[in-house]
Amino acid sequence: MDLVHELAEIALATRLKRLSDRLSNDVSKIYKESDVDFEARWFLILTVLQKEKLMAITEIADSLQLSHPAIIQLVQELIQKNLIKATLDSKDGRKRMVSLTLTGKKTLAKIEPILSSIKEENKKWIEGSSANILKILAELEQALNEQSMYNRVKLNMLQKKPEA
Repeated sequence: MDLVHELAEIALATRLKRLSDRLSNDVSKIYKESDVDFEARWFLILTVLQKEKLMAITEIADSLQLSHPAIIQLVQELIQKNLIKATLDSKDGRKRMVSLTLTGKKTLAKIEPILSSIKEENKKWIEGSSANILKILAELEQALNEQSMYNRVKLNMLQKKPEA
């Protein structure tokens, strides 16, 4: 019995998180077996820095639509692994500017063949399903952009609230 499956809509976030964790863990195993000291959760930050070269932590969070605390935690991990470096902004000393190190650039180059395989296999996996999950996710994200789940639930509760 899988209680999360049984709970259906009420456990949607848990199912998505569980699927995400499963994919990330599998990819991290591939990196480890390939003798690359790399975690799947670092990929997005390194990739955005590869494209943008130098970014503030808040810019990274906004760009990836992830929380500021989550980005700070990942940035700390990446600094400890010497994959990125942080410097204070010359114009605003409160801002930390982040960029790839030479080690970070070399690591991205080293994982490129793995990323290529991941992309190919994700594409096959998605095409083998009955619906295009990327399209569905885009639609669901757009719907939440238009009205957050918080607002949806609050409105639903207000509509059900008995009049005093």
